[in-house]
Amino acid sequence: MTIKLLNGIRSLVDRYDTYVIDLWGTLHNGIIAYPGAIDALTRLKASGKIIALLSNAPRRAGIVAEMLKGLGINEDLYDIILTSGESVHQALRDRPDEWHRKLNGACWHLGPYRERSVFEGLDIDVRETPQGCGFCVATGAKMNEERVEDYQRELDYGLFHGLPMVCANPDIIVPVGDMLAICAGAFAEYYEKNGGDVFWHGKPYAAIYKQLFAELTAIGGASIDFETTIAIGDALHTDIAGAAAMGLQSALLIGGVHRLELKINWRGKPNAAALAALIGNAVAKPDHVLRRFAW
Repeated sequence: MTIKLLNGIRSLVDRYDTYVIDLWGTLHNGIIAYPGAIDALTRLKASGKIIALLSNAPRRAGIVAEMLKGLGINEDLYDIILTSGESVHQALRDRPDEWHRKLNGACWHLGPYRERSVFEGLDIDVRETPQGCGFCVATGAKMNEERVEDYQRELDYGLFHGLPMVCANPDIIVPVGDMLAICAGAFAEYYEKNGGDVFWHGKPYAAIYKQLFAELTAIGGASIDFETTIAIGDALHTDIAGAAAMGLQSALLIGGVHRLELKINWRGKPNAAALAALIGNAVAKPDHVLRRFAW
């Protein structure tokens, strides 16, 4: 299939009024903002566009907003930010459904201490190991170099004892600097494949989009027009699949989680055959493909 690779978003601006934009792999790599990203956000805001940042980050939205400031992405460059970590926090606080109401006892936090903001202000006994716990909240690996196999003994213990798992980040991998690190989704995938009970918070699941649009409507006073809304991200199985399920158009960034399979060269261009194969084999296909998030 023939795919037109856009260098930036300039040609899309007249077509869309609302932009649902991913963070890791799209605006930054966890260490620095990508070249052109801040300029593109600035130009979108100057054009009167609505910018919603939607991330599978397993941290509270306020924590992520502060991190973005450190990268030069200030709050005046977007209208709203929502994270899967914020969704988890609210679900643990409010227990909005039968699945979350069944969670009881101590919580095994599968993830680094820095991601414990999801428990902030909640009366939950949070522990580092699964022994004696009633459920698990998975936020990610403790070290970027680790893999699922490093946690298999703990995961198998949780499976044997029937601990339900809250997945705070459905991503499998995410760019961190020049490497790809596993996310909570890798643990949840292993857990579910082996019979575990998992609740997924974040993209591509509809609940996070519905919450985002409800919050946008609340601050804007008008409902979102899906015909003029585009989702932009670097992952087919989360950003693009989630957009398709919601009836949104989408744009795929090539330099994020798919960069290795796309065989991107030193000039930042993908192998044409690899790109065609990636899109051709995808269940949910993007409407546009971007070389980077830039103007």
